[in-house]
Amino acid sequence: MLNNIEDVIKRSQLARKNVLNATQTRLVDALLDVWRTVPADAISVRTVVQKAAAAQSSIHYHFGDMERLYLVATRAALSEGHAWMEAQLTQLGAFAGEPLPAALQASLIASIIAEWTAGQRRLAMAWRHAPDAEWQAAWDGFWSRLATIIGLGEHADCLACFAAGEAARHLLVWNPPLDRALLEETASTLTLWLSEQRFVAESVRPTYRALAKRGYDMPVLHLDLPGTEIANAAAELLAEQGHAGVTFRAVATRAGVTLGKVIHVFGTKSALLHAALHNLYEREALGGDPDQLLARKLVPEAMLDRLLEAVIERHQPVLTAYDEIERAIYNGDDHASLRGLVRAMDDPSGTWALRQMLGGIPPSASLVAAFSAIIRGIGYRAVHGGLDEGDLQFGARTALRPFLL
Repeated sequence: MLNNIEDVIKRSQLARKNVLNATQTRLVDALLDVWRTVPADAISVRTVVQKAAAAQSSIHYHFGDMERLYLVATRAALSEGHAWMEAQLTQLGAFAGEPLPAALQASLIASIIAEWTAGQRRLAMAWRHAPDAEWQAAWDGFWSRLATIIGLGEHADCLACFAAGEAARHLLVWNPPLDRALLEETASTLTLWLSEQRFVAESVRPTYRALAKRGYDMPVLHLDLPGTEIANAAAELLAEQGHAGVTFRAVATRAGVTLGKVIHVFGTKSALLHAALHNLYEREALGGDPDQLLARKLVPEAMLDRLLEAVIERHQPVLTAYDEIERAIYNGDDHASLRGLVRAMDDPSGTWALRQMLGGIPPSASLVAAFSAIIRGIGYRAVHGGLDEGDLQFGARTALRPFLL
């Protein structure tokens, strides 16, 4: 079956090469490889043309500009993604109509996410770098059909949103065997909750979190007193505007210091971004007072309304912050230690929100992680799905209904 899936992908690639000339094909393949392997802040025209062994003017000559190359590359990846999804559904078709235990459902969900993020990392990263409504529709349609095959059709929206958020997390490679174990446990937690509304015993997440914290290497510059205000400003700009917003001049203006001071303290754009990422992580994932949060109580329906308003109306900057952190640290060695920490981070606000949804029942950390992935998936739909307000609200409420007690 694996060979059949690989053959389908190769046929899709050959079909693309019959449309583009040799240089165009090399540039598209180069961009997809760069998205897959190069840190986001290091991607440039020079990086792409060097990878393609092409002249720097070739992008303008063959595509007009970099934006057009992005569009052609993401359409090529989407075509290959469609082929992969159809092949997966064909392979899993044998399960259709069979009553599957929750453990097998979870294993299949985890296997599909792992194959997408590892075996098809180039396609998965293309979606993360250039998301749009067509990608979102393909993903939602795929998981809706898959949910029906494995006996979770009534939870199709929940599963599609979970898979989107969890796949974004699983692209963070820290320790592959432990990463896979964490994915399996999170998927098991979700399927057991959907089928029986009970918590699974946790063992992987506490160990993973402890090991990740032990390996976390905080940058020295971040601890320097002169750089604290600058790092805070850089973190704010990163959350608000993404990588493009973290310039020396913009950070200096936000921090209320001179341009020379920013350059003196951090020296390079890479060092500035590094500090911004760590600052953003610490503020969003570790900040806040859990006891103070838990003291605030909402009835489940009110909590659901509040969540949907925040996510769908995009009043939740923490989602943007997590996205920026992840996209920045997917590749490269500079942020390797941060990947494990982000994957297994404490989530005080998510714990509080889910506890309100559950009518005061304290949730397990793994269920919070699954819930957080679903919220992320709803957020992707809101930003990139191109859905009208009614459809977006309906799908989001359907996805979160299993947590409403």
